[in-house]
Amino acid sequence: MTAEDSAKPPDHAVLLEDGTVLMAQTVLPVWGRQLDVIHDQLNQGIGELTAAFAALSDLQDRLAAVPLDDAEQLRKTMQTLLPEMQEYGMQALAGLQIGDRLSQMLGVVRGDIQRLVDEMPLFGEAGRQRAEVWLDDLKSRYTTPEQHRVHDGSDGAADASGVDFF
Repeated sequence: MTAEDSAKPPDHAVLLEDGTVLMAQTVLPVWGRQLDVIHDQLNQGIGELTAAFAALSDLQDRLAAVPLDDAEQLRKTMQTLLPEMQEYGMQALAGLQIGDRLSQMLGVVRGDIQRLVDEMPLFGEAGRQRAEVWLDDLKSRYTTPEQHRVHDGSDGAADASGVDFF
């Protein structure tokens, strides 16, 4: 191998052209914000689950303390605890829902990563307009309000808690 041969990039190397760099600089920060909001959602879901199960455990202890041979006391305790049990059950359900929500959010980012890989050879001459069209298309595939909020760099704080069925 000559010195000239070693100075050449390998045949499989592809030098990035300006359009490719522009596309990467435009798209990668959006992906980063999407991953940040996914991380925040995961932590929120874990917190909701932990709080709900701790509260349900406390209610279970209160119920277990009622003598089983005192039907009237058991009935009153159940009437008192039932609304709390329902509330904490819904809180736990909201926390469990996080898996579906995160799967949808990750699916959008994963799909866009593959799209970038597939289309990268075409980016040599890409300009700002192509980058904006790309981001508009990405935004059209979001499934959650948090994704829409962080797309342009806004705060991605979650909406008020509740259970949303997808």
